[in-house]
Amino acid sequence: PEGKSPQSPAPAPTPPPLPPSEVHPLQTYQGDIEKVVTDRGVSVVSIAAAEAERAGKEHKNAPVPQVSLTTLSYAAGGFLLLAAAGGLLVYALTRPTSLPAPQEFRAPFISVDGTALVLVGRGESRATLMQKLEAARKSTDLAVGLVERLYLSTDKEGTAPLRAQDFFATLLPNAPEELVRTLSGPYLLGVHSFDENQSFLLLQVDAYATAYAGMLKWERTIYGDLSPLFVRVPSPRIQKTTPDTASTTAPQAADKFLPTDFVDKVVENRDTRALVTPEGDILMLWTFLGRATALITTNEYTLRQVISSLQSPAATP
Repeated sequence: PEGKSPQSPAPAPTPPPLPPSEVHPLQTYQGDIEKVVTDRGVSVVSIAAAEAERAGKEHKNAPVPQVSLTTLSYAAGGFLLLAAAGGLLVYALTRPTSLPAPQEFRAPFISVDGTALVLVGRGESRATLMQKLEAARKSTDLAVGLVERLYLSTDKEGTAPLRAQDFFATLLPNAPEELVRTLSGPYLLGVHSFDENQSFLLLQVDAYATAYAGMLKWERTIYGDLSPLFVRVPSPRIQKTTPDTASTTAPQAADKFLPTDFVDKVVENRDTRALVTPEGDILMLWTFLGRATALITTNEYTLRQVISSLQSPAATP
């Protein structure tokens, strides 16, 4: 009915209390420390010291890991491989590289096994140059059968080779003029390692007949002109004796052989002019390996070596 205030709703009943939770609070290291400090009256410093002592004992008692021989061998092998790879890398970066020889140093006529530079000073005398060449011949140290070139130059770099005409004018002034006029190109003074060191000289000429006539004319003085550079001393031969020719008297000194006369002699299937001792040993010979190449040497073995080393086949003149 109008005029009456509505009644307030009845209060909701109070919910019954919840049963105690069976889930325990999370246990932490900090909580444990607080509990120990509260229950036992121990200071935090004492707890820290005890913890450090316990950790030290555990580390001391920890087992030492054992390294097997297999592991050591693998490690050593790996180290050696790395060292070898490093060595190869260093060698590849630092090794000297072979450069082609300058055009001036490339030997004409034949292939050689070495080159020795002989410096020729301006205005040098024949005696001085001969002494240098003889020293270079004696100092050549090659295996038997190999050849070294004596490269004459007027500078230390070897860029100014001594011309053939200048070589003859300084060392061989007695050579016939008609021969010197035919010298048209390079020459090669070399040493053949055989029966000590034997010298040889290769010349390029442009007039075969004139050069041949000049060589014939030079025979009168060529042995002395080329001495001692072209002097060969053959090995002594054992003289055979018979009871009829044997003598009880002291042997007389043999007459000294004077090399003055060249003779025609076929050597290595080539016509040569040679100085031959009474025993048949060649002391010097000269020949033409073609109409443009003359050779002077001291023995038939060097002739054979030069022919076999020619860069182009030798033609019979």
